[in-house]
Amino acid sequence: MRSRVVLVAVALALLADAAQSATYKGRQVDGHWFEGRVENDDFGAYDCQVRFSGDRAMIRLLNYNLQLEGFLDEEDIGDPHRVRLHDPKRGMYWTLDVFNFGE
Repeated sequence: MRSRVVLVAVALALLADAAQSATYKGRQVDGHWFEGRVENDDFGAYDCQVRFSGDRAMIRLLNYNLQLEGFLDEEDIGDPHRVRLHDPKRGMYWTLDVFNFGE
């Protein structure tokens, strides 16, 4: 009985983890660095690398010593060329264009 409870707990933990992952076309994209371009109407556009983790995106601006953290409007990414991110630290939104999701 105890092993059955442990097995159910592990299965639920795995399902919860999968439910909190950023996905594109049903495929998890968390934890990998992707090439892209991020832009904002006030600050312009920058080449970047992005790594997703659930509803978060960590963005490294290439050629600058700067990282941004944004929150996805939706964890299921429909259009990788128009991913909307909220940046609460700066109080603004960014639009991310991911180049290499393997379309």
